[in-house]
Amino acid sequence: MRFELRPHSDTPPDRSDMTLEVWLERWDDGRAEISYHLHAPTDELVLPDQPRGRADELWKSTCFELFVKDEAGYTEYNFSPSGAWAAYRFEGYRSGMRPLEVDRPQIDLDDNGDAFLLDAVIELEADGRFGLAAVVEEVSGTRSYWALAHGPGKPDFHAEACFAATLPPPTAA
Repeated sequence: MRFELRPHSDTPPDRSDMTLEVWLERWDDGRAEISYHLHAPTDELVLPDQPRGRADELWKSTCFELFVKDEAGYTEYNFSPSGAWAAYRFEGYRSGMRPLEVDRPQIDLDDNGDAFLLDAVIELEADGRFGLAAVVEEVSGTRSYWALAHGPGKPDFHAEACFAATLPPPTAA
């Protein structure tokens, strides 16, 4: 299923032609593939260069995110252009945060100069509402905040308005 993210009106990117598309597919074996396609000259983007593996505070630079809501709270997944990643569990709105114990996601990266692509495969057996988001940092220092939908006020990916879609049903792997 294809989704188009929009920048928050208070934090537009420098380039008006920058776009961010995301594809999300779930398989009946409990995995999901999320593919982020950021269309912009990559020499104008800050693409962090940190070691692959679990890391905190990835959102401080370019980072792609997935939020999934359930009856008990929600989960947050962060994917960095470096291949670093994070996963957290929240009991409520920005409360009760703790690391989510999950297998390391499979992350593939592609920088073709005109676009940056990040493909992540994660365990995802949940159903319900979800949100896709991204922080895009440009070499100029501009940071834009992208999501399926934005609530009122400053950018906040944890806000209820950002859980703007329903997870698609699984398909055969």
